[in-house]
Amino acid sequence: MGWAVIGVVAVVGGALACGPFFPWQLFDDRAATVSDPVGLSFAFEVKRLVPPPTGELPAVEVRDPYDRGPEPEVVLAERAEATSGVWAVVSPATARLSPDELLPKLEAARRANDGKAVFVDGAGLPAPVLDYIAGAVEFRAGRLEAAAKYFEAIERLPPAERRLREVAAVYMLGRIHQQKGELAAARRAFQSVRAKALAGAPDPMGLAVASLGEEARVDLVQAGVLDVPWQDSSEETGDNTKMLIGRAVRLYLEQAARGSDIALLSLRDVASLLIADDGLLSEAVADSLVRRLLVAYVVARDGQSIYDEPLPGKEDPVVMAVAKAVLDRAGPASGDEIDRLAALAYRAGRYDVAEKLTEATSRPLGLWIRAKLALRRDDRAAAVRDWGAALKATAESPADAKVDSSSETRLRGETAVINVSVGSYVESLRLLFPVAGTYWGDVAYIAERVLTVDELKAFVDSLPPSSKLPPPTGDEFLLVTAPVESLRNLLARRLVREGRLDEALPYYSQEVPRPTTGEEGAQARPISEEARAYRDALEAARSGWPWSWPWQDVSRAEALFTAATLARKKGMELMGTEGPPDVAALDGMYSGGVGQASPLGDYVSRDQEDKVKKERALFGPDEESRFNASAPKPDIRFHYRIVASDQAAAAADFLPQRSQAYAAVLCWAARYAIDGNDQPRADRIYRRYVSTGAYQPWAKAFGGTCPQPDFEAARSFWPRQITGWFDRLAGSVGRHPVVVAVAVVLAGLMLAGAIRLRRAGRRPAPGA
Repeated sequence: MGWAVIGVVAVVGGALACGPFFPWQLFDDRAATVSDPVGLSFAFEVKRLVPPPTGELPAVEVRDPYDRGPEPEVVLAERAEATSGVWAVVSPATARLSPDELLPKLEAARRANDGKAVFVDGAGLPAPVLDYIAGAVEFRAGRLEAAAKYFEAIERLPPAERRLREVAAVYMLGRIHQQKGELAAARRAFQSVRAKALAGAPDPMGLAVASLGEEARVDLVQAGVLDVPWQDSSEETGDNTKMLIGRAVRLYLEQAARGSDIALLSLRDVASLLIADDGLLSEAVADSLVRRLLVAYVVARDGQSIYDEPLPGKEDPVVMAVAKAVLDRAGPASGDEIDRLAALAYRAGRYDVAEKLTEATSRPLGLWIRAKLALRRDDRAAAVRDWGAALKATAESPADAKVDSSSETRLRGETAVINVSVGSYVESLRLLFPVAGTYWGDVAYIAERVLTVDELKAFVDSLPPSSKLPPPTGDEFLLVTAPVESLRNLLARRLVREGRLDEALPYYSQEVPRPTTGEEGAQARPISEEARAYRDALEAARSGWPWSWPWQDVSRAEALFTAATLARKKGMELMGTEGPPDVAALDGMYSGGVGQASPLGDYVSRDQEDKVKKERALFGPDEESRFNASAPKPDIRFHYRIVASDQAAAAADFLPQRSQAYAAVLCWAARYAIDGNDQPRADRIYRRYVSTGAYQPWAKAFGGTCPQPDFEAARSFWPRQITGWFDRLAGSVGRHPVVVAVAVVLAGLMLAGAIRLRRAGRRPAPGA
């Protein structure tokens, strides 16, 4: 039953969140990244303190305290047992009940107000089940004597029936002894629970594992660590504090090793309680296992409640208390414990102790700490060497020397940061890419702003075919799930920004995107096809001849306008930067959060001189120049909108100035400039229209609501003009033949000269 499984009360640290799921980024503050203490996983550290227990026992408990679901796990476990047919074997009355009758009776029995009502409402259920539910109802009501009678009744049933709930009955008798202050009897009962379960008695509610926590609580009460309302009536005293605390810790460790998350919370609480009491702490550290628990608690301090963290620049009293109690205590330590002690010493600022503890290490954690110490001494070469050795050791060391997978990921990331500082940019990307799901923002920064486009292209070409990452677990959030494909798209967009469209095409995704709200009903197509259309439009805008008739230029204008339209509508996918300024990684919804707007990172203010100095010390030799060279043009948010504006304005160069198409493409050019937050550019385009274009009735909304250019009318503009001119000329031939002949020759010469001047002064098409 849900009320039967109650362990040590544990406080779950709160978590704060705001905005979208921005990924953690190492380059946001690279000085802190490489100098911060190593933060290990408490769950991993705890489970490595004891060997795997023998015999299988199930742990049935709430896995996510924020998502309990409609019913407790123990209730679901009992319901599954009821429908499995096990009850029908031991109870003929139950065998006669259909599943539709059985479960309602079980629910009714649970809702009863007293033990007697349980037997009425649950008539037909097996006797041990009814006795257990009746006892649980009385226990919940605080009627301990009545509850005990029901649980004891289970012990008197025939073996076949008793077996169904004997584990649960003994567990609850232990809880009753506990409540009455009969701690020695409670301890014996909890030990009996595990013995029966290990001997094969059914334990669908996982009470054998829960009994480990309850027995540990008995020890902590007797040791004076926990205050409870029970009065200890046993003869055992709390004089042997060290032994009782050590025994409680071992019980919790076994409970954790058997899969209990509640045990992890309890161990955190025990560590916190011991650290808060100097007397208890000094006694507890004499036990090697308790000492190792306290060290694990401190070196895994990152990720606990933010309310426990000290203010910036202040010493953490928890860390300092454990460091004083543990590091100042003489005594031998094993290899893996030495590494953890070194991590503790580094976290406490005892760098001299950390240096001594890591002098001869060859284990991942020790080498990692030694690398950080080398960087503190400004020995960059030794730091790079030890970071690399630590990462290599994670794959080669025995299991007892390893760190958890999250710490390995962090180690890999730090190694990448330190490699950037010595100019090993491609190596940094190679290190980061296997953990791209965690550090995609850093991958994007190196790939997009630090590597040259040819370095990135060579790296991408060396990657295996695209594959998706496994789905995230727990609280993990992955910004990208197919990093190879994401990096290929990043490269394609960068190649487009460099004007290398033909090279870009093979790297675009072939997947058809889901239509956005504005595209519903439209035929979506892969971005690779959009890119091909963009390339083809720019190609068409290039003339194959050194000259052409003005009316032949309209096709070039139309092609440029097509390119401009694609750049505006699909610019994020075609050429947007993964990080700032466009932040394609977040579909442009935010101006930051992925990648870096500056090598200094987003969290370092330029007026913090000391901080800036530390950051610059970790820059690569030519990182800033590479960063500047790789910037989009223009280097503004949604830069492709300005590209679209320029292309639309360039289309006007090929159109008759008095045509509707000329005015329309300039209108769109102004609108795209406004979309790109460049009002001065839009104003210049408008002035161009006013000074050179013809009146249009819609021009009052210039740069706002723009019509589609009438390119067909533009194609016939010059022929219409010439035809009209010749019509007028024909009427003058009879009256002034010589003058007309001279005029025709001069007109031809002027037209040829105009075409030549037009060719000489025309701007190349943007993006072409």
